[in-house]
Amino acid sequence: MHEARKFRAATPSTSLSRRTMLKGAAAAGLAAPLSGIGDPTHVRTAIARQEGNGTTLIVGLDGAPSDLDPQSQYDYRSTVVVRSVYEGLVGLVGTATDEYEGLVAESWEANEDQSVWTFKLRPGLTFQDGSACDSAAVKASFERLLAMNRGAVGVFSRFIAEPDQMTTPDAATIVFDCGAPQPLFITALSSTYGVQIVNAKVAMEHETDGDFGQGWLTLNAEGTGSGGWRLVSFEPGQEAILERNESYWRGWEGNHFERVIVRVVEEFATMRQLVESGEVDIADRFSIDAESIDELQQTPNLVVDLSDSTEVEYYTMTVAGPLVSPEARQAMCYAFPYQEVIDGVYLGNASRANSLVAPSVLGYQENGFFFETDLDQARELFAAAGVAEGTELTLVQGSGADQTTAELFQANLAEIGITLNIELVDQSTFTSLFYGDAPAEERPNLMRWSWWPDYNDAWNALQPTTSCDSWGSKGANGGFYCNEDVDALLAEAKDASTLETYEGILDEIQTIITEQDVPLICTAQPKWPTVLQSNIEGFAFNAINLGTYDFWTLSRTA
Repeated sequence: MHEARKFRAATPSTSLSRRTMLKGAAAAGLAAPLSGIGDPTHVRTAIARQEGNGTTLIVGLDGAPSDLDPQSQYDYRSTVVVRSVYEGLVGLVGTATDEYEGLVAESWEANEDQSVWTFKLRPGLTFQDGSACDSAAVKASFERLLAMNRGAVGVFSRFIAEPDQMTTPDAATIVFDCGAPQPLFITALSSTYGVQIVNAKVAMEHETDGDFGQGWLTLNAEGTGSGGWRLVSFEPGQEAILERNESYWRGWEGNHFERVIVRVVEEFATMRQLVESGEVDIADRFSIDAESIDELQQTPNLVVDLSDSTEVEYYTMTVAGPLVSPEARQAMCYAFPYQEVIDGVYLGNASRANSLVAPSVLGYQENGFFFETDLDQARELFAAAGVAEGTELTLVQGSGADQTTAELFQANLAEIGITLNIELVDQSTFTSLFYGDAPAEERPNLMRWSWWPDYNDAWNALQPTTSCDSWGSKGANGGFYCNEDVDALLAEAKDASTLETYEGILDEIQTIITEQDVPLICTAQPKWPTVLQSNIEGFAFNAINLGTYDFWTLSRTA
């Protein structure tokens, strides 16, 4: 979470030039207070743990892990810990987004039409309490996921909705009957979220008031995972400490870390100083401001990986009031200063996006339509939509997010007679607003957010953000967009029997939402920076598993 600040609003100012906006954005990154440095306790502790053979890895996060239960959590800060303690049946290989390796499963196969998937589990695999991670345990884990119906349950329930769709012919085999051809089932099982195997027996031993042990698992992980790392300490808001699971199936031959500390450092400038001094080994996207990237690249003891990811930043437009018509929302898209934002805010470290489906995601529409900045076209479309000059719109975003993008947009709209009021709220308030159930008429006209898929699948990016069934708390459709044709196509794509059919349907959807009936202004697809000490080896960026690391592959050179 970014530091909460008091609510304030920015209103249009004719004296604020674009050059001033961009210069101010750069200065803000350098002038941030070094508040975390004032307390040396954590730094001394970290240095002490680093002494000797350097077998402790320290990872900096901009916000705290909030829930360590894989089957209820749904935020990337928690995931960096969760994916270390727990593993799914399969995972993505290194940097690949469409190549899989066995984790809990040793091998798998599908029948001819890919409606039934059979997984052979790794022989002798145990949870960290020594109990067997066999087919009965795997089935119990998925049953808990379905019964809890929280977090990323939809990743799995899209394919397997009932426990009787899972059978266990023997202790080493689990079979999933999807009921229809599902070529993307293996893709979903490699998801960053939701599908990790939990020792349900231990979880249920801590059940309180029918919570499936979720309250306990939020803060604990003793004996519940089979991954390479044990959670030995968790101080919410401060740090999590992981140590080797000595019985991990991959073994520990060769050079590996003995301990991982995940440390919360909320301020950009503080994180930068800790990274530059070697007191944090790894920091990434939301811990690194754009203005620092070039200077960090010039720092001798650091390596900066700057990769294309699947994240897209956007403004959702509320389908009500002045923006109820497709024409008005098209006008907003023509009014946005795309290239100015990429060059001036991201300093070139971003590319254009036309939907929440990034180019590397399965189902991306090649040669799709992109809006370009055209204020004359925006003015004409506003007039056609009956949106008069002098109309006021409200944009709400979290106070920790970049403000310059909104101010540049504000200036463009002012040129065609539309007033954009920018309101900043703390992140908790914003999240409650975006995922809340207030009717469209009571919601802001625009809200800023970002998105990436749980797994490599365009449907997984679009269904929660555009479906009529995903309004408010039911999903991530914060603007209450609803297009019946899009919904029908999403339903078809969900159960498409072949990848060719699936991609054809997704192409139709993207034609609608990128040009004809637009729900979002996709502002940019930022590159994902990862800053590492130069003596860290084994890092592989994966565009799907954002903000997470395979700590087992990492090591420190002498």
